[in-house]
Amino acid sequence: MRFSNAAALFSLASVGSAAPAVHGHKHAHARDLGYGGGYGGGQYQAGIFYVNWAIYARKHMVTDLPADKLTKVNYGFANVNNQTGEVILTDEWADLQFPYPGDVATNGTQLLGNFNQLYKLKQQNRNLKVILSVGGWSFRANFKPALATAEGRQKFCDSSIQLIADLGIDGLDIDWEYPEDETDGDNFVDTLMRCRQTFDAYSAVNAAGYHFDLGISAPAGPERFVVMPIAKMDPYVDNWNLMAFDYQGPGFSNYTGHLSNVYPSSTNPKSTNGWNSKSKSFVPFNTKQAIDYYKMNIASPAKIQLGMPLYGRGFANVVDMSKDQRGLGQKFNGSTAGTWEPGTLDYKVLPVNGSKVYTDKETLASWSWDPIAKELVTFDTPKVASWKTDYLMDEGLGGAWWWESSGDFPATSDKSIVSTVVKKLGGPENFVQNMNNLYYPKSKYYNIRPSANSTLSLF
Repeated sequence: MRFSNAAALFSLASVGSAAPAVHGHKHAHARDLGYGGGYGGGQYQAGIFYVNWAIYARKHMVTDLPADKLTKVNYGFANVNNQTGEVILTDEWADLQFPYPGDVATNGTQLLGNFNQLYKLKQQNRNLKVILSVGGWSFRANFKPALATAEGRQKFCDSSIQLIADLGIDGLDIDWEYPEDETDGDNFVDTLMRCRQTFDAYSAVNAAGYHFDLGISAPAGPERFVVMPIAKMDPYVDNWNLMAFDYQGPGFSNYTGHLSNVYPSSTNPKSTNGWNSKSKSFVPFNTKQAIDYYKMNIASPAKIQLGMPLYGRGFANVVDMSKDQRGLGQKFNGSTAGTWEPGTLDYKVLPVNGSKVYTDKETLASWSWDPIAKELVTFDTPKVASWKTDYLMDEGLGGAWWWESSGDFPATSDKSIVSTVVKKLGGPENFVQNMNNLYYPKSKYYNIRPSANSTLSLF
Protein backbone atom coordinates (compact mmCIF):
# COMPACT_ATOMS: atom_id res chain seq x y z
CA MET A 1 0.00 0.00 0.00
CA ARG A 2 1.06 3.52 -0.69
CA PHE A 3 1.26 6.48 1.71
CA SER A 4 3.11 4.65 4.50
CA ASN A 5 6.11 6.94 3.97
CA ALA A 6 4.39 9.43 6.28
CA ALA A 7 4.89 7.06 9.19
CA ALA A 8 8.63 7.55 9.06
CA LEU A 9 8.20 11.22 9.97
CA PHE A 10 6.97 10.21 13.40
CA SER A 11 8.94 7.00 13.90
CA LEU A 12 10.59 6.33 17.23
CA ALA A 13 11.73 2.83 16.47
CA SER A 14 12.09 2.59 12.72
CA VAL A 15 15.02 0.67 11.30
CA GLY A 16 14.04 1.27 7.71
CA SER A 17 13.84 4.57 5.89
CA ALA A 18 11.03 5.75 3.65
CA ALA A 19 11.57 5.47 -0.08
CA PRO A 20 9.83 7.14 -2.99
CA ALA A 21 7.10 5.06 -4.52
CA VAL A 22 7.79 3.19 -7.71
CA HIS A 23 5.11 1.17 -9.41
CA GLY A 24 5.28 -2.59 -8.97
CA HIS A 25 2.48 -4.06 -10.95
CA LYS A 26 0.93 -5.82 -9.74
CA HIS A 27 -12.63 -21.19 -11.51
CA ALA A 28 -15.31 -20.25 -9.71
CA HIS A 29 -16.00 -21.64 -6.23
CA ALA A 30 -19.20 -21.61 -4.24
CA ARG A 31 -19.06 -19.81 -0.93
CA ASP A 32 -17.40 -22.02 1.67
CA LEU A 33 -19.03 -21.32 5.01
CA GLY A 34 -15.89 -22.53 6.75
CA TYR A 35 -14.32 -19.15 6.04
CA GLY A 36 -16.52 -16.25 4.99
CA GLY A 37 -19.68 -17.31 6.77
CA GLY A 38 -18.81 -20.18 9.04
CA TYR A 39 -19.04 -18.48 12.41
CA GLY A 40 -22.78 -18.05 12.50
CA GLY A 41 -24.88 -15.02 11.61
CA GLY A 42 -24.21 -13.38 8.27
CA GLN A 43 -21.77 -13.81 5.44
CA TYR A 44 -19.45 -10.84 5.08
CA GLN A 45 -16.62 -8.91 6.67
CA ALA A 46 -15.91 -5.19 6.41
CA GLY A 47 -12.43 -3.96 7.30
CA ILE A 48 -10.57 -0.67 7.16
CA PHE A 49 -7.01 0.54 7.59
CA TYR A 50 -6.34 3.12 10.27
CA VAL A 51 -2.85 4.67 10.05
CA ASN A 52 -1.02 5.89 13.12
CA TRP A 53 0.02 9.18 11.52
CA ALA A 54 -3.65 10.13 11.07
CA ILE A 55 -3.71 11.83 14.49
CA TYR A 56 -1.37 14.57 13.27
CA ALA A 57 -2.17 16.74 10.23
CA ARG A 58 -5.26 14.73 9.34
CA LYS A 59 -6.77 15.21 12.83
CA HIS A 60 -8.42 11.83 12.32
CA MET A 61 -8.73 9.81 15.52
CA VAL A 62 -9.60 6.23 16.35
CA THR A 63 -12.81 7.58 17.85
CA ASP A 64 -13.80 8.83 14.37
CA LEU A 65 -13.92 5.30 12.96
CA PRO A 66 -17.38 3.99 11.93
CA ALA A 67 -16.88 1.03 14.26
CA ASP A 68 -20.50 -0.10 14.10
CA LYS A 69 -20.08 -0.70 10.35
CA LEU A 70 -16.88 -2.74 10.63
CA THR A 71 -15.71 -6.20 11.60
CA LYS A 72 -12.01 -5.35 11.48
CA VAL A 73 -9.57 -2.47 11.88
CA ASN A 74 -6.11 -3.01 10.44
CA TYR A 75 -3.68 -0.71 12.25
CA GLY A 76 -0.68 0.47 10.22
CA PHE A 77 2.14 0.23 10.50
CA ALA A 78 4.57 -1.75 12.60
CA ASN A 79 8.06 -2.31 11.23
CA VAL A 80 10.44 -5.27 11.29
CA ASN A 81 14.08 -5.04 12.32
CA ASN A 82 16.02 -6.11 9.25
CA GLN A 83 18.74 -7.80 11.32
CA THR A 84 16.90 -9.52 14.14
CA GLY A 85 13.40 -10.03 12.69
CA GLU A 86 11.76 -8.30 15.66
CA VAL A 87 8.43 -6.60 14.96
CA ILE A 88 8.45 -3.11 16.45
CA LEU A 89 6.07 -0.19 16.75
CA THR A 90 6.90 2.89 14.69
CA ASP A 91 5.33 5.73 16.69
CA GLU A 92 5.06 5.07 20.40
CA TRP A 93 3.46 8.47 21.03
CA ALA A 94 0.55 7.78 18.69
CA ASP A 95 0.36 4.08 19.44
CA LEU A 96 0.80 4.00 23.22
CA GLN A 97 0.93 7.47 24.81
CA PHE A 98 -1.23 10.05 23.04
CA PRO A 99 -3.92 11.12 25.56
CA TYR A 100 -7.45 11.14 24.20
CA PRO A 101 -10.12 13.22 25.95
CA GLY A 102 -10.95 11.58 29.25
CA ASP A 103 -7.66 9.69 29.52
CA VAL A 104 -6.02 10.08 32.91
CA ALA A 105 -2.47 8.83 33.29
CA THR A 106 -1.64 7.00 36.52
CA ASN A 107 1.53 5.89 38.25
CA GLY A 108 0.92 2.39 37.02
CA THR A 109 1.78 0.90 33.68
CA GLN A 110 -1.12 2.15 31.61
CA LEU A 111 -1.83 1.81 27.90
CA LEU A 112 -2.99 5.07 26.33
CA GLY A 113 -2.83 6.23 22.72
CA ASN A 114 -4.58 4.68 19.77
CA PHE A 115 -4.39 1.11 21.03
CA ASN A 116 -6.23 1.97 24.24
CA GLN A 117 -9.01 3.52 22.18
CA LEU A 118 -9.11 0.51 19.87
CA TYR A 119 -9.47 -1.77 22.89
CA LYS A 120 -12.39 0.36 24.06
CA LEU A 121 -14.01 0.00 20.63
CA LYS A 122 -13.64 -3.77 20.98
CA GLN A 123 -15.43 -3.62 24.31
CA GLN A 124 -18.29 -1.69 22.73
CA ASN A 125 -18.53 -3.88 19.62
CA ARG A 126 -17.69 -7.52 20.35
CA ASN A 127 -17.77 -8.31 16.62
CA LEU A 128 -14.91 -5.88 15.90
CA LYS A 129 -11.33 -7.17 15.69
CA VAL A 130 -8.14 -5.13 15.74
CA ILE A 131 -5.25 -6.35 13.62
CA LEU A 132 -1.67 -5.04 13.65
CA SER A 133 -0.30 -4.59 10.13
CA VAL A 134 3.45 -5.01 9.68
CA GLY A 135 5.31 -3.47 6.76
CA GLY A 136 3.75 -1.36 4.05
CA TRP A 137 5.59 0.45 1.30
CA SER A 138 8.05 2.34 3.51
CA PHE A 139 9.31 -0.70 5.36
CA ARG A 140 9.17 -3.19 2.49
CA ALA A 141 12.94 -3.65 2.18
CA ASN A 142 13.31 -4.98 5.73
CA PHE A 143 11.40 -8.23 5.17
CA LYS A 144 13.92 -9.97 2.92
CA PRO A 145 16.88 -9.83 5.34
CA ALA A 146 14.70 -10.14 8.44
CA LEU A 147 13.11 -13.40 7.33
CA ALA A 148 16.21 -14.87 5.67
CA THR A 149 17.11 -16.98 8.72
CA ALA A 150 15.17 -19.39 10.89
CA GLU A 151 16.10 -17.28 13.91
CA GLY A 152 14.77 -14.13 12.27
CA ARG A 153 11.51 -15.80 11.29
CA GLN A 154 10.92 -17.12 14.79
CA LYS A 155 11.77 -13.75 16.30
CA PHE A 156 9.22 -12.17 13.97
CA CYS A 157 6.54 -14.48 15.33
CA ASP A 158 7.58 -14.30 18.99
CA SER A 159 7.67 -10.50 18.97
CA SER A 160 4.33 -10.37 17.15
CA ILE A 161 2.51 -12.43 19.75
CA GLN A 162 4.13 -10.31 22.47
CA LEU A 163 2.64 -7.17 20.92
CA ILE A 164 -0.72 -8.91 20.53
CA ALA A 165 -0.65 -9.98 24.18
CA ASP A 166 0.39 -6.55 25.46
CA LEU A 167 -1.83 -4.35 23.28
CA GLY A 168 -5.04 -6.37 23.48
CA ILE A 169 -5.39 -7.03 19.75
CA ASP A 170 -6.66 -9.94 17.70
CA GLY A 171 -4.04 -10.81 15.13
CA LEU A 172 -1.45 -9.84 12.55
CA ASP A 173 -1.48 -8.66 8.95
CA ILE A 174 1.75 -9.04 6.96
CA ASP A 175 2.19 -6.43 4.25
CA TRP A 176 5.39 -7.42 2.46
CA GLU A 177 5.71 -5.42 -0.74
CA TYR A 178 6.94 -7.74 -2.25
CA PRO A 179 8.64 -11.16 -2.20
CA GLU A 180 11.07 -11.24 -5.12
CA ASP A 181 11.95 -14.88 -5.72
CA GLU A 182 11.46 -18.51 -4.72
CA THR A 183 13.67 -18.13 -1.65
CA ASP A 184 11.57 -15.22 -0.39
CA GLY A 185 8.47 -17.29 -1.03
CA ASP A 186 9.77 -20.26 0.94
CA ASN A 187 10.75 -17.97 3.82
CA PHE A 188 7.28 -16.40 3.77
CA VAL A 189 5.63 -19.83 4.04
CA ASP A 190 7.87 -20.84 6.93
CA THR A 191 7.16 -17.55 8.71
CA LEU A 192 3.42 -18.10 8.43
CA MET A 193 3.72 -21.67 9.72
CA ARG A 194 5.83 -20.54 12.68
CA CYS A 195 3.44 -17.70 13.50
CA ARG A 196 0.42 -19.96 13.37
CA GLN A 197 2.11 -22.38 15.76
CA THR A 198 3.34 -19.58 18.03
CA PHE A 199 -0.04 -17.87 18.18
CA ASP A 200 -1.85 -21.14 18.89
CA ALA A 201 0.63 -22.15 21.60
CA TYR A 202 0.16 -18.81 23.37
CA SER A 203 -3.61 -19.03 23.05
CA ALA A 204 -3.82 -22.56 24.44
CA VAL A 205 -2.28 -21.35 27.70
CA ASN A 206 -3.42 -17.73 27.92
CA ALA A 207 -6.58 -17.24 25.83
CA ALA A 208 -8.64 -20.43 26.14
CA GLY A 209 -7.83 -21.46 22.58
CA TYR A 210 -8.92 -18.19 20.94
CA HIS A 211 -7.92 -18.08 17.25
CA PHE A 212 -5.70 -15.07 16.60
CA ASP A 213 -6.00 -13.98 12.98
CA LEU A 214 -3.17 -14.16 10.48
CA GLY A 215 -3.74 -12.18 7.28
CA ILE A 216 -1.86 -11.08 4.19
CA SER A 217 -2.07 -7.73 2.42
CA ALA A 218 -1.99 -9.36 -0.98
CA PRO A 219 -0.77 -7.85 -4.28
CA ALA A 220 -3.13 -7.56 -7.23
CA GLY A 221 -0.46 -7.05 -9.90
CA PRO A 222 0.45 -10.16 -11.93
CA GLU A 223 4.16 -9.37 -11.75
CA ARG A 224 3.87 -9.69 -7.98
CA PHE A 225 1.29 -12.35 -7.15
CA VAL A 226 2.85 -15.02 -9.39
CA VAL A 227 6.00 -14.89 -7.24
CA MET A 228 4.16 -15.77 -4.05
CA PRO A 229 3.56 -19.48 -3.28
CA ILE A 230 -0.08 -18.75 -2.52
CA ALA A 231 -1.22 -22.38 -2.35
CA LYS A 232 1.48 -23.19 0.21
CA MET A 233 0.73 -20.07 2.22
CA ASP A 234 -3.04 -20.50 2.26
CA PRO A 235 -3.37 -23.16 5.01
CA TYR A 236 -1.97 -20.64 7.49
CA VAL A 237 -3.82 -17.56 6.21
CA ASP A 238 -7.23 -16.45 7.49
CA ASN A 239 -7.69 -13.45 5.17
CA TRP A 240 -6.21 -12.45 1.82
CA ASN A 241 -6.69 -8.69 1.83
CA LEU A 242 -6.39 -7.93 -1.87
CA MET A 243 -4.76 -4.55 -2.57
CA ALA A 244 -6.96 -3.93 -5.62
CA PHE A 245 -5.79 -0.40 -6.38
CA ASP A 246 -2.81 1.61 -7.65
CA TYR A 247 -3.15 0.08 -11.10
CA GLN A 248 -2.54 3.48 -12.71
CA GLY A 249 -1.23 6.76 -11.33
CA PRO A 250 0.81 9.80 -12.33
CA GLY A 251 4.03 8.59 -10.74
CA PHE A 252 4.14 5.23 -12.47
CA SER A 253 2.00 5.24 -15.63
CA ASN A 254 2.54 6.22 -19.25
CA TYR A 255 -1.09 7.14 -19.90
CA THR A 256 -4.02 8.37 -17.88
CA GLY A 257 -5.94 5.38 -16.61
CA HIS A 258 -7.97 3.71 -13.91
CA LEU A 259 -6.83 3.38 -10.31
CA SER A 260 -8.88 0.32 -9.40
CA ASN A 261 -10.82 -1.14 -12.34
CA VAL A 262 -12.36 -4.60 -12.00
CA TYR A 263 -12.27 -5.48 -15.71
CA PRO A 264 -9.94 -4.58 -18.58
CA SER A 265 -11.13 -2.11 -21.21
CA SER A 266 -11.62 -3.38 -24.75
CA THR A 267 -12.57 0.06 -26.05
CA ASN A 268 -9.68 1.99 -24.47
CA PRO A 269 -6.98 -0.51 -23.46
CA LYS A 270 -4.38 2.15 -22.64
CA SER A 271 -6.57 3.13 -19.69
CA THR A 272 -6.21 -0.32 -18.08
CA ASN A 273 -2.83 -1.54 -19.34
CA GLY A 274 0.25 -0.99 -17.22
CA TRP A 275 3.96 -1.36 -17.75
CA ASN A 276 5.48 -4.67 -16.64
CA SER A 277 9.13 -4.10 -15.76
CA LYS A 278 10.03 -7.76 -16.19
CA SER A 279 8.46 -8.39 -19.58
CA LYS A 280 9.17 -4.82 -20.73
CA SER A 281 5.69 -4.58 -22.16
CA PHE A 282 2.23 -3.22 -21.44
CA VAL A 283 -0.02 -5.79 -19.79
CA PRO A 284 -3.62 -5.66 -18.55
CA PHE A 285 -4.13 -4.57 -14.97
CA ASN A 286 -7.48 -5.40 -13.42
CA THR A 287 -8.99 -6.95 -10.33
CA LYS A 288 -10.65 -9.86 -12.12
CA GLN A 289 -7.38 -11.45 -13.22
CA ALA A 290 -6.07 -11.24 -9.65
CA ILE A 291 -9.24 -12.72 -8.15
CA ASP A 292 -9.22 -15.55 -10.70
CA TYR A 293 -5.60 -16.37 -9.85
CA TYR A 294 -6.10 -16.36 -6.08
CA LYS A 295 -9.25 -18.47 -6.36
CA MET A 296 -7.31 -21.14 -8.22
CA ASN A 297 -4.75 -21.30 -5.41
CA ILE A 298 -6.68 -21.03 -2.14
CA ALA A 299 -9.20 -23.18 -0.32
CA SER A 300 -12.11 -20.75 -0.49
CA PRO A 301 -12.84 -17.42 -2.21
CA ALA A 302 -14.51 -16.32 1.02
CA LYS A 303 -11.01 -15.86 2.46
CA ILE A 304 -10.50 -12.97 0.00
CA GLN A 305 -11.42 -9.44 1.09
CA LEU A 306 -11.70 -7.00 -1.81
CA GLY A 307 -9.70 -3.83 -1.25
CA MET A 308 -11.25 -0.52 -2.33
CA PRO A 309 -9.59 2.94 -2.39
CA LEU A 310 -10.75 5.94 -0.38
CA TYR A 311 -8.51 8.20 -2.47
CA GLY A 312 -7.89 9.21 -6.06
CA ARG A 313 -4.86 9.64 -8.31
CA GLY A 314 -4.58 12.91 -10.24
CA PHE A 315 -2.92 13.32 -13.66
CA ALA A 316 -1.87 16.84 -14.75
CA ASN A 317 -1.29 18.49 -18.13
CA VAL A 318 -3.25 15.86 -20.01
CA VAL A 319 -3.00 16.08 -23.80
CA ASP A 320 -6.47 14.88 -24.74
CA MET A 321 -6.55 13.59 -28.30
CA SER A 322 -9.47 11.25 -27.70
CA LYS A 323 -12.65 11.34 -29.75
CA ASP A 324 -14.89 11.45 -26.69
CA GLN A 325 -12.84 14.23 -25.02
CA ARG A 326 -12.93 12.58 -21.61
CA GLY A 327 -9.20 12.39 -20.97
CA LEU A 328 -8.68 8.63 -20.54
CA GLY A 329 -5.78 6.72 -22.12
CA GLN A 330 -3.93 9.94 -22.96
CA LYS A 331 -0.44 11.34 -22.46
CA PHE A 332 0.11 13.61 -19.47
CA ASN A 333 2.89 15.41 -17.66
CA GLY A 334 3.08 15.34 -13.86
CA SER A 335 0.71 15.13 -10.92
CA THR A 336 -2.15 17.32 -9.80
CA ALA A 337 -2.11 18.96 -6.41
CA GLY A 338 -2.93 16.48 -3.67
CA THR A 339 -4.54 16.43 -0.25
CA TRP A 340 -1.37 15.38 1.56
CA GLU A 341 1.06 14.68 -1.27
CA PRO A 342 1.10 15.56 -5.00
CA GLY A 343 -1.18 13.45 -7.14
CA THR A 344 -3.06 11.78 -4.28
CA LEU A 345 -6.42 13.17 -3.19
CA ASP A 346 -8.75 12.06 -0.42
CA TYR A 347 -12.02 10.75 -1.80
CA LYS A 348 -13.94 13.20 0.42
CA VAL A 349 -12.58 16.20 -1.54
CA LEU A 350 -13.52 14.80 -4.97
CA PRO A 351 -14.43 15.87 -7.54
CA VAL A 352 -12.42 19.11 -7.52
CA ASN A 353 -13.14 22.40 -9.28
CA GLY A 354 -16.50 21.26 -10.58
CA SER A 355 -14.94 18.54 -12.74
CA LYS A 356 -17.40 16.31 -14.55
CA VAL A 357 -17.54 12.73 -13.26
CA TYR A 358 -17.83 9.75 -15.58
CA THR A 359 -18.53 6.11 -14.76
CA ASP A 360 -17.76 3.10 -16.92
CA LYS A 361 -19.76 -0.12 -16.53
CA GLU A 362 -17.37 -2.01 -18.83
CA THR A 363 -14.47 -1.67 -16.39
CA LEU A 364 -16.37 -0.86 -13.16
CA ALA A 365 -14.45 2.37 -12.73
CA SER A 366 -14.94 6.14 -12.60
CA TRP A 367 -12.97 9.34 -13.03
CA SER A 368 -13.34 13.11 -13.20
CA TRP A 369 -12.14 15.31 -16.05
CA ASP A 370 -11.49 19.04 -16.11
CA PRO A 371 -10.96 20.04 -19.76
CA ILE A 372 -9.96 23.59 -18.80
CA ALA A 373 -7.28 22.66 -16.25
CA LYS A 374 -6.41 19.52 -18.28
CA GLU A 375 -6.58 17.38 -15.13
CA LEU A 376 -7.97 13.87 -14.71
CA VAL A 377 -8.55 12.14 -11.36
CA THR A 378 -9.25 8.42 -11.16
CA PHE A 379 -11.27 7.36 -8.09
CA ASP A 380 -14.28 5.31 -7.02
CA THR A 381 -17.73 6.84 -6.65
CA PRO A 382 -20.51 5.28 -4.53
CA LYS A 383 -22.03 3.93 -7.75
CA VAL A 384 -18.78 2.16 -8.65
CA ALA A 385 -18.37 0.91 -5.07
CA SER A 386 -21.87 -0.55 -5.31
CA TRP A 387 -21.00 -2.27 -8.61
CA LYS A 388 -17.87 -3.70 -7.01
CA THR A 389 -19.94 -5.00 -4.12
CA ASP A 390 -22.19 -6.83 -6.59
CA TYR A 391 -19.04 -8.26 -8.13
CA LEU A 392 -17.58 -9.51 -4.84
CA MET A 393 -20.87 -11.10 -3.86
CA ASP A 394 -21.17 -12.80 -7.25
CA GLU A 395 -17.63 -14.14 -6.86
CA GLY A 396 -18.31 -15.49 -3.36
CA LEU A 397 -15.70 -13.29 -1.73
CA GLY A 398 -15.62 -12.73 2.01
CA GLY A 399 -16.17 -8.99 2.07
CA ALA A 400 -14.52 -5.63 1.52
CA TRP A 401 -11.87 -3.44 3.09
CA TRP A 402 -10.65 0.11 2.52
CA TRP A 403 -7.43 2.10 2.39
CA GLU A 404 -7.62 4.27 4.46
CA SER A 405 -10.15 5.55 6.97
CA SER A 406 -9.38 9.29 6.91
CA GLY A 407 -10.31 9.59 3.21
CA ASP A 408 -14.03 8.83 3.41
CA PHE A 409 -17.01 11.07 4.05
CA PRO A 410 -18.63 10.63 7.49
CA ALA A 411 -20.52 7.36 7.70
CA THR A 412 -23.77 9.32 8.06
CA SER A 413 -23.33 10.83 4.58
CA ASP A 414 -24.91 9.25 1.50
CA LYS A 415 -21.54 9.91 -0.17
CA SER A 416 -19.71 7.56 2.22
CA ILE A 417 -18.11 4.66 0.35
CA VAL A 418 -17.96 2.54 3.51
CA SER A 419 -21.64 3.04 4.29
CA THR A 420 -22.62 2.40 0.66
CA VAL A 421 -20.82 -0.95 0.58
CA VAL A 422 -21.95 -2.08 4.03
CA LYS A 423 -25.56 -1.32 3.13
CA LYS A 424 -25.18 -3.26 -0.12
CA LEU A 425 -23.77 -6.23 1.81
CA GLY A 426 -26.93 -6.32 3.89
CA GLY A 427 -25.79 -4.14 6.78
CA PRO A 428 -24.03 -5.16 10.00
CA GLU A 429 -26.74 -7.72 10.62
CA ASN A 430 -25.31 -9.65 7.65
CA PHE A 431 -21.75 -9.62 9.00
CA VAL A 432 -19.94 -12.77 9.98
CA GLN A 433 -20.25 -13.09 13.75
CA ASN A 434 -16.76 -13.83 15.05
CA MET A 435 -16.25 -12.46 18.54
CA ASN A 436 -13.08 -10.59 19.45
CA ASN A 437 -10.85 -11.39 22.42
CA LEU A 438 -10.77 -9.27 25.58
CA TYR A 439 -8.69 -11.56 27.78
CA TYR A 440 -4.98 -10.70 27.93
CA PRO A 441 -3.56 -11.94 31.24
CA LYS A 442 0.07 -11.44 30.16
CA SER A 443 -0.28 -7.79 29.10
CA LYS A 444 2.23 -5.44 30.66
CA TYR A 445 -0.48 -2.77 30.79
CA TYR A 446 -2.69 -2.92 33.83
CA ASN A 447 -5.78 -1.57 32.03
CA ILE A 448 -5.61 -4.44 29.51
CA ARG A 449 -5.06 -7.23 32.04
CA PRO A 450 -8.14 -9.05 33.38
CA SER A 451 -7.95 -7.35 36.77
CA ALA A 452 -9.08 -4.15 35.09
CA ASN A 453 -11.76 -5.94 33.08
CA SER A 454 -13.08 -8.44 35.59
CA THR A 455 -16.67 -8.14 34.40
CA LEU A 456 -15.83 -9.00 30.79
CA SER A 457 -16.14 -12.43 29.23
CA LEU A 458 -12.98 -14.03 27.86
CA PHE A 459 -14.09 -13.80 24.21
